[in-house]
Amino acid sequence: MKLFTKEVKKIVFGECLFHCIIDQTPTNESISFKIYSSKTKTSHFLILFSWKVNWSTNLSEPSVCARLINYAINNGWDYTKEKRVMKIEQGDFLVNELRLES
Repeated sequence: MKLFTKEVKKIVFGECLFHCIIDQTPTNESISFKIYSSKTKTSHFLILFSWKVNWSTNLSEPSVCARLINYAINNGWDYTKEKRVMKIEQGDFLVNELRLES
């Protein structure tokens, strides 16, 4: 049985180091996927997923992290500037749109 916890993945994307924090704590209502750039400490992109996503997608896989980082940047998140925060409340649509299935 897999124990769900917080996990940190470091991904280099476009010559920048990103930290992806995947919080799968069982007491949470949803899975949170938060992306930080190593260049700024106050900017992040947060995506909330329902627990059913966990059955079809491994959010800690490096290719999944890279696709989500790319999506965030292409949709207006400027990770190079301080205090740039974006959030997607219901991110389940990204599984199909970005083909994140395992």
